[in-house]
Amino acid sequence: METKSKFIWSGIVVLAIAFAGFLWYQSYSQKAKKVTSLPQAKNETGEGSFENALGEENLVEEEMTAEDETDYNAICENGEWLKIADVSGEPALAAGKLRKVYPDDPAASQFKSYQYYLEGAESLGITGEKLFKLDYLEDREVEVQGVKNAAKKEVAIAQVKCTGKETDKSLLDKRKGLMNWLAANVSSVAPQKAKYQKWTVDIVDFVDESNVYVEYYDTVEDDESSEVDEDTSRRILAEMAPSGAGYGTKVLAYWEMGEDDYVLKTGTDKFENADTIASYQYDPEQKTWERID
Repeated sequence: METKSKFIWSGIVVLAIAFAGFLWYQSYSQKAKKVTSLPQAKNETGEGSFENALGEENLVEEEMTAEDETDYNAICENGEWLKIADVSGEPALAAGKLRKVYPDDPAASQFKSYQYYLEGAESLGITGEKLFKLDYLEDREVEVQGVKNAAKKEVAIAQVKCTGKETDKSLLDKRKGLMNWLAANVSSVAPQKAKYQKWTVDIVDFVDESNVYVEYYDTVEDDESSEVDEDTSRRILAEMAPSGAGYGTKVLAYWEMGEDDYVLKTGTDKFENADTIASYQYDPEQKTWERID
């Protein structure tokens, strides 16, 4: 009788433990469902991280840029307003040079939380949407229309247009005339003869209206069937002065391409620490120039 009673109590204890275990499992299961239904946390470099969010934003801008066929250079040279975004508030104007913020630029340290800023009598950080359009006007003299926040020293940009030298037709025509002459006469200006075919101008950087850096290369590189695999690029610093129907040219410095960069071979780079005011790239097939900076 005593044995039977112990057996019954043992059975009750087992059932109680089993029932408690069932209740615990059901509660745990519900919690697990709630946890797994939440977004999973990501590590610093994974999907959903701050860096990745910036990357996605940059990717969107790159896609928008690739699809954008606007002729920004023509808009700039014509002094036309370029719409950036709609903004609400009292409109105001500000003028200066449009600068992009680079981390290693001490002059931009106060605007490190912005992508662009306006450098002028009143320097302002630039905020707003579709700022990728400003890439085409970097380092140019501009006038900005938008809504100022004087306390934060920033402006929510609505539209922008080029001013000053950027829209001086006479000056721009003189630059194009100089560059066209270089494109036609680079072989006679270059200190060395082309090793394979002939020299072709690639980029012209203006220090001012009389001094230019000229990058050029051997046309053999444009031949798809060519077996030449060396980088034939060369660079000169030239002082240009109108002479008759052309230009008198004095080569102040000459570079050849090294393993990673140009190596100075002769002369002195007297403008080594100076900023260039405009850069153009030549299309030898179309025989046209494109402003690239």
